[in-house]
Amino acid sequence: MLSFCAVTPPPHIGKGSRMKTVSANLAEAIEAITDAPTVYEALFSVQEIYDVDFVTYHLTATVISDLDAPFVQSTYSPEWIARYFLKRYVQVDPVVQQGFLRQLPFDWREFEMTPEIGAFFDDAWQHGVGKSGYSIPITDRGGRRAIFSVNAAHDPKSWDKLVAGNRSDWIEIAYQIHMKAITEIHGGEDPVPGLSARERECLSWVARGKDHKDIALILGISEHTARSYLKSGRLKLGCATISSAAIQAMKFRLINI
Repeated sequence: MLSFCAVTPPPHIGKGSRMKTVSANLAEAIEAITDAPTVYEALFSVQEIYDVDFVTYHLTATVISDLDAPFVQSTYSPEWIARYFLKRYVQVDPVVQQGFLRQLPFDWREFEMTPEIGAFFDDAWQHGVGKSGYSIPITDRGGRRAIFSVNAAHDPKSWDKLVAGNRSDWIEIAYQIHMKAITEIHGGEDPVPGLSARERECLSWVARGKDHKDIALILGISEHTARSYLKSGRLKLGCATISSAAIQAMKFRLINI
């Protein structure tokens, strides 16, 4: 089930420019995100602090559970969101279609304006969406993919200046929003354990049918070290056996085969 919240902004949050240093903005944003009851309200705070028109967070999926579905929160108007779904623009929107494949932040001007994409953006602009946008892809320790986007009706020159001055802030904010979303979705606790890169690597080889001796040879480590990584990964996942730990890691999308 898709969760998409867009209603009237909370009365204590509005738009407006604030002349502050970048570090002051970031500190205020992190505090606002932490204190906000929901991701939705946190987005409005970020919108106000950085004087942009809209902010959106899109999680492509959670983890195995009843909530294993896209989770989207945005400050766009209810009218545009309704039209977006009615027209099935998610199938055209390059921020969604291409954004989840990217690793680095990107400006919306990077997209090739095919007739279909051009028509989508023309409709978006006619419904209040600004012509300038910037998105930050997120990949967390569980392999979950999300996108944090800011949008405004700035001219290219002022937009470039705004992005250049706030890019590093927005990258940090993207991850703060992401972690708040995970907490909100899962009731306060992230169900995905924090496995190290080596633990994930060793478990991925177990999933491929290798034992600790094979893994030691493949990775160029001792058998003792391979066993240690497998044991620590198993314990973090709360499993009785290495094979069940590998299965659990796959279910959490921590590893792929």
